[in-house]
Order: sequence, then structure tokens, then C-alpha cells
Amino acid sequence: MNHEPVRITEHAIVRYLERAMGFNIEAVREHIAGICSAAAAAGAVCVRSEGLRFEISNNTVTTIVPDRQNPSLTGRARSQRAIERNSP
Repeated sequence: MNHEPVRITEHAIVRYLERAMGFNIEAVREHIAGICSAAAAAGAVCVRSEGLRFEISNNTVTTIVPDRQNPSLTGRARSQRAIERNSP
């Protein structure tokens, strides 16, 4: 019997969020693209928005980390509403 803990891939987590919890992953993807597209087209390597830092490499958002600045609760709430509007 194998006593190692089971590993769970990021892909599996995303699919669980999408299928079991009803998250609209495409709406989230579109939301992030809306935040980052113009800056990425201009060659930016990051975008700071919603209290987060969106890291960009080769026109691809590669990770999102907390920003050093305090997040705007108004901006975060507005973004959450936009994502919820795009959900089924």
C-alpha cells in the first residue's frame, strides 16, 4: 500500500472549480485579459490592479501575486460583479 499523500495538479483544481463548484473559468480568463491586454501589447512585464500584480512574459500572463499596495475594495467588488455577470 502506498502511504504517500496524493498529489493534485493545478489542472485538476481548475477543473474541480469549474465543474463541481460552477466557476466560469472563461469569464475569469476574459476578465484578466481585459486587465492586461493593453499593457501586454505595449510590452509591459506586469500590471498592478485589484491589489494584485499580473506578471506578463511573451504576451502571456504567467502568474498573479499579491501586490505590495493595499487593494482597492471598490475595484475588487466591481471586478467580482463583472465576473458574476458573465457566469451562466
